[in-house]
Amino acid sequence: MPYKDKEKRNEWHRKWNKNNREKRIEYVRKYNENNLEKVREMHKIYHKTEKGIKSHRITQWKSRGIICNNWDELYDYYSLSTNCEFCWKELREGSYGNNKKCLDHDHKTGEVRGVLCHNCNLNDVFN
Repeated sequence: MPYKDKEKRNEWHRKWNKNNREKRIEYVRKYNENNLEKVREMHKIYHKTEKGIKSHRITQWKSRGIICNNWDELYDYYSLSTNCEFCWKELREGSYGNNKKCLDHDHKTGEVRGVLCHNCNLNDVFN
């Protein structure tokens, strides 16, 4: 790799990875097989970091059909919301309970309508 300039080096890596896709996939597969426990431990640690939590949350939203131009801004809006926008109950993070935080969206358009508690989200208060 003859490049010392960071941008040129990154471009070289992108081209190499694109042209050697199968070779790269095989390398990653073998690495993961040989280092399975290490990889699993790294994933556990990553998913507990703020970056990992944010990445997981945004991936969930995308899989549920939410459409957004700025995911960072939406995540900040969601994470800073402390009360339901309909009933004003205090919201909490987590998977259980009636006042867990939910990002409400229109299922037809994917447009975000607000941050609601679980009860208001189930009752579809914006329709």
